[in-house]
Amino acid sequence: MTFPLGRSALVLWALWLHMVSPDPDLSRAAAVIAQTFNLVHHMQLNSSELLHTYLIHQGSPFSDPDFSAQKIGYEGVPSADIPFLVWCNLSDCDRLSQNYKTYKEFFKFLLLIRNDQMELSPDKEDLLEMLKVTQLHIKGLLSNLTSIMMALQFPLSTRTEDTLTLQAAGANSFEKKVRGYIVCLRYKEWVDRTVKDFARLTKKFPMPSFSP
Repeated sequence: MTFPLGRSALVLWALWLHMVSPDPDLSRAAAVIAQTFNLVHHMQLNSSELLHTYLIHQGSPFSDPDFSAQKIGYEGVPSADIPFLVWCNLSDCDRLSQNYKTYKEFFKFLLLIRNDQMELSPDKEDLLEMLKVTQLHIKGLLSNLTSIMMALQFPLSTRTEDTLTLQAAGANSFEKKVRGYIVCLRYKEWVDRTVKDFARLTKKFPMPSFSP
């Protein structure tokens, strides 16, 4: 089962919004925030399907019904874990910046995982397509985040370090499967958090109402 591509207009809309005037405009920010809220809801559904499909195609023990490895970590993979009060008190700038930096990292890790799966499961076209489309969704989200931060005049650093090295490609098959599981799981957890972030932002920056 592959991700539906019918919502590719979300990405095109994000790219168009990124090209418009960078002048401060709360109504424009509100429009992109509302659009992004729809996008991350879509990503949330797909992230669950991605994790499920990934585990099925890795074989035992990953595909076992009782498989769980929630406490496993992998260096560099972003974690969505944050104390509730700290999350509540994040500034709008910090909230958006953390999302931007996080999804830049996930984009790189998903590229690595897709390369791993092209080697380990070259015949699993549904999984490979899901990983590809997930990266497309992340591109759209990053473009939206850029537009929002520009509209709100928040500082945005697009510079990120390339933390992945060729050593990552030297992992054995089992290590690659574990790494992919961690990336898919943490990605799902972060999308869940991003949905909550944008639920707050849509309330703070509601779409303006227009009188007839």
